[in-house]
Parts: sequence; structure tokens; C-alpha cells
Amino acid sequence: MNMQDIKNQFRSGSMTKADYVEAMHAIHKQLIDYAAFIQPTDVTRIEIAEGRVVLTCASGLKLQYDDPLDQHVTPLTLLNFDGYEPEDSRMLFRLMADLAGTGPFTFLDIGANVGWYALSVALRFPAAAVHAFEPVPSTFLNLQKNLAVNGLANVRAHNLGFMDEAGQVAFYFDPGISGRTSTRNVADDPAALPVACAVTRLDDLVQAEGIAPDVLKVDVEGAELAVFRGGLETLRRHRPLVFTEMLRKWAARFGYHPDAILGLFAELGYRCFFVQDGRLAELERMTEDVAATNFFFLHGEKHQGLQPPRS
Repeated sequence: MNMQDIKNQFRSGSMTKADYVEAMHAIHKQLIDYAAFIQPTDVTRIEIAEGRVVLTCASGLKLQYDDPLDQHVTPLTLLNFDGYEPEDSRMLFRLMADLAGTGPFTFLDIGANVGWYALSVALRFPAAAVHAFEPVPSTFLNLQKNLAVNGLANVRAHNLGFMDEAGQVAFYFDPGISGRTSTRNVADDPAALPVACAVTRLDDLVQAEGIAPDVLKVDVEGAELAVFRGGLETLRRHRPLVFTEMLRKWAARFGYHPDAILGLFAELGYRCFFVQDGRLAELERMTEDVAATNFFFLHGEKHQGLQPPRS
């Protein structure tokens, strides 16, 4: 029974005043619990105003929380696990800071979800041009809400996904786990239902929009290889820094092994790294003992100053 149900019972006379006060006290005292709970997290403030809940991070980033279904939505991840991919995030922002030292850059967030990476980059680097791509309409709406609450002028949101062919594609979407959305039902989730979404090729988008990407973030739950195959010319021409997820179990649902991505980038002159003890460690093959899930591809020439020497 939620708060409004309890109040309605009291107002209808089916609950005594004493029982009502006791029931509401059990709920209201959680405000005090939250004040203590968020202290070790990246969340510095929780605001309840004008019919919405907004979490503020240490960086100043604001995230609106109004989705009662999604158990893994980013604001809850910040509360549950103290931060959002903290080691990988710190490394990405550090590498971007080095890029920013050479002038403004363009960041493409492919698989933006509700916008944590896109908005974090836009906030930290006001001179950066940020493009956030999210294909699922309901998730895209949440992305737009977060863009509005932060008032960032250097972010452009696109209701669009990427594959190796353009068209309409069914994305399997579970409102309770929106971050697991993919063009395959990667977890055999019975609650994941197909939603028609528009997709294009990265090469086509870059040419049509006149974008020259300096950094790509790609997190598309197993479809990463298709995204890169649709952006080969972009990778060859612009040689962006690439931050991507690679999971063996999701890749298998698309019929490939992450080594295929490693091979594709090696042919383009890239080296692959992951974060280990706060530093970049090189990955040459994706073996079963690799625990990392996020990886950085740095071009041998363009990013020579960003990568550690070969061991």
C-alpha cells in the first residue's frame, strides 16, 4: 500500500488517526535514512519538488527519477552502488581532458539510455559538441527530461540507433531493465517485447550531419560489432577514441566473439585497453579470465600520447 492509499483510507474513515500517523511515520522516517545513505555515494542531493524527484551528483549533474518500473535506471544505480562505472568513467574523463587540451572535441554517445555519459561529458567539457543517440522512444523521453533539467546547450539528442544497415529494427525492451535493450533478446527475458526503432549506419549519419567525431562511446548490448562495421569509414578517416562495452555472453547472441572487434580495430591501427588499478592495461585477446566489460581503443598514431608503452 502506497502513501496515497494510506491517506485515502484515513480520509474515508477506514483507518484511525493513530494508525494513520503510525503508518505514515514508517514511510516518512526514510527521509532521514536517505540523508545518511547517500553520504558515501556520488549523489550529493535528492530534491522532491514540483511533482518530481531529481538527484544531483558531485559533478553537478542532475538526473530526474520518475520511472517506477525500471529497477536498473541510472539514478538507482548511483544509489545502490555508490557511483556509475566509477573506474571506467574516471579514465574516460581523464583521456577526454587530454583531448580537450588540444581544443574542442565532438563526442558521440551511442546507446545513451537516459544520458549519464553524454550529460556528464557535456557538463565537464562545455566546449565539447555532444550527440546522444537512444533508439527506444520511452527511454529517449527520459533522456530528454535529463537534458532539460540540466539546461545544457552543447548536447543534441537523437531518437536513433545504429547497425550496419539502415531501416526499422525491432529492439527487445523490458521496462523493468531498460539498459538491457538490444536487437536480440539477449537474456531470454519473457518481459522483453519488440519495439520498432529507427537505425542507421554511423558512416551515413556522420556524412549527413557533417560530424567529425573525436570520441565514440558504444554500449548496445551485443550489437557493437554491427555498429563498428557500419562505421568503418568513420573509424578510418577520423580515428576517434572509442570507449565500448564488450561482453562475451551478449556477443554470442549475435554470432560472434569479441575478438572479432579486436581484430577489426587492429586492422585500423588501434590498440585495446581496459582499466586495471587505475591505469590502462593492454588487451590483445578476450580470454575467459578477462573480467573487464568496458574497453578503450586508442589509435596507434593519433592517440600515441594517451597510451602506455608496449610491454
